[in-house]
Amino acid sequence: MGFVTCEDTQDQTTTRPNTLFDDADDIQRQLDNEARDKIIFGKPKTVWVFRLPTEFPQGSTKPWSRYTRNFKKFQCRKKTKLVKNSTLVPKDWCYNDQNQWYKVYPQCGGRSQSPVDLPTLGLVKAKGRHLRFINYDVLPRRLTLSKNGKQIILYGEWEYHHQPLVYGGAAHSRRYVFHSMILHYHSEHSIGGLQYPLETQVLHISAEFKTLEEALASSSRDHQALLGIVNLYKFKNHTHRGLEEFLNVGYRSLGINTSMTPRALSYFNPPFKEYVCYQGSLTYPPCTETVLWLVRGRALPITREIITLAATLFDDGEKGSFIRQPQPLNDRKVFYFN
Repeated sequence: MGFVTCEDTQDQTTTRPNTLFDDADDIQRQLDNEARDKIIFGKPKTVWVFRLPTEFPQGSTKPWSRYTRNFKKFQCRKKTKLVKNSTLVPKDWCYNDQNQWYKVYPQCGGRSQSPVDLPTLGLVKAKGRHLRFINYDVLPRRLTLSKNGKQIILYGEWEYHHQPLVYGGAAHSRRYVFHSMILHYHSEHSIGGLQYPLETQVLHISAEFKTLEEALASSSRDHQALLGIVNLYKFKNHTHRGLEEFLNVGYRSLGINTSMTPRALSYFNPPFKEYVCYQGSLTYPPCTETVLWLVRGRALPITREIITLAATLFDDGEKGSFIRQPQPLNDRKVFYFN
């Protein structure tokens, strides 16, 4: 391979030389292709996943809309001292203090923490039922966008019998009901050392639990009380329409909570078949190790203009601290489903 001159790196669609962003796109595309080739042709080990249906009070839980607001993020105060407390959902925390979280919330120093840098080699290929997305095409009664300076969160209210849920695949026969979608700038999860410009985390709670607090309290006996879906976004010449609308509403809104036009959940989190999964934790205090993470196999598109818009939605005083750094994978296995 010879040296590449400035003329050789010129963008094919314009007369200007390539920028670092253009080069990053080329590198990202190459890494994506290499990672996919390794996954498909690397002949990983195969396991078959079977599990008998779990018992849960289907139809007996109260409407989830009564509990969605229990899942909160709190704006980080400047010069905040971490104070010990026994609450399951912390009242105050900062990404800038993440190296000290474990002193107040011991699970933040555990061995199964999230996010992680996902490997491209050594994946365990799993076979079983396809992942099922139920009621993902049903319109909600209302959608609410909530901003707190660090994260942008989407909540929704559906009729009781039409709440979106996920089961099958890595989730086995367990039903997980949608709770919220959180935006992270930049991505918390990475693949083979590659960080993406944006990430959304779609949190679901096992249907046997009525609230997030109840699910977190079960962590000692139930390590999969929550299911999280990770959507990574990479630079393209267009933006996924659900994300674009989500960010535009956030940009125009002046308050903390803003109503959005009701859209089906598939508009923001399209169903998929190819993904990897691993056992992990919440990516913020109390870092409870009770989350089964599913990472979409193909990144969704986003433009650089929209990334610039996303950056304006976060608190300038905390710029550069909107994510938790990758945690050690330790001895955890990463499973591949397609």
